Amino acid sequence: MKRIATVALLISLAGFAHAQLNLPNASPDAVFKQQIGFGEVEVKYSRPSARGRAIFGGLVPFGELWRTGAHDATTIRFSEAVKLNDNDIPAGTYSFFTIPNQNEWTIIVNKVAEMHGSSDYTQEQDLVRFTAKPEKSARYYETFTIEVNDLTREEAGLFLLWENTQVKLTIKMNVDEKVMAEINDRMNVKKEDRASLFYQSSAYYFNNNKDLKQAYAWVQIANSKAQDAGYLQLQAKIEAAMNDYTSALKTLKASTELATTKKLDQVVAANEKLRSEWTTSKK
Repeated sequence: MKRIATVALLISLAGFAHAQLNLPNASPDAVFKQQIGFGEVEVKYSRPSARGRAIFGGLVPFGELWRTGAHDATTIRFSEAVKLNDNDIPAGTYSFFTIPNQNEWTIIVNKVAEMHGSSDYTQEQDLVRFTAKPEKSARYYETFTIEVNDLTREEAGLFLLWENTQVKLTIKMNVDEKVMAEINDRMNVKKEDRASLFYQSSAYYFNNNKDLKQAYAWVQIANSKAQDAGYLQLQAKIEAAMNDYTSALKTLKASTELATTKKLDQVVAANEKLRSEWTTSKK
């Protein structure tokens, strides 16, 4: 009789398991990649929703370690070394934890990438810890969101967003060192002799506050090799930066004449704006 009861229970449990509905995950997984500079950032995390609950100081208690998502610990991968809020992070994959508080969050990058939640977390494995200020977000976020925005050539903002709260971190790639190394290799070692390379190198030096005299020398070589309104405009800008407005206005006039001939209306308009500014400065 006991055996019959056991069999009946097993059949009943099997039927119950079969009866379970296949429902979507309440905190769906997400993954995204973003190129910044020459490198790439990849984030994997789960996205819980508020569903009417108070989040920070409620569902996510203040002062406690948070996996920064749901399910497995959030991970972040950097394809090359970066600075995260001025903290050096080597290339690699890391787990990403936070400790939210009302006026300050602790951001944690941990060397153990694979773990479920925070159950295997140990502070001894932290690569870096630093603090960041939470702010009021521009809109309400029902679902926890991590995103990369505000991109420039070498940095971007990493945003943590949920409810009415946002925390922004800055990711900075080492673009300048790589560009400078390439300029040196191609200009001084390989000695490539192309107008476009002289122009690009000059423009990089000028736009990034490098050696202005070197930038000027390169753009002059570029202009000796090619007839280009943009090249002439850059030379004029450098001359103005060197406070030689007489030369700058003369070079700018040559740029405008060439741009007019080639019907480069945007260059003509930009040159007119510069001419007006420099004429005022010259006075």
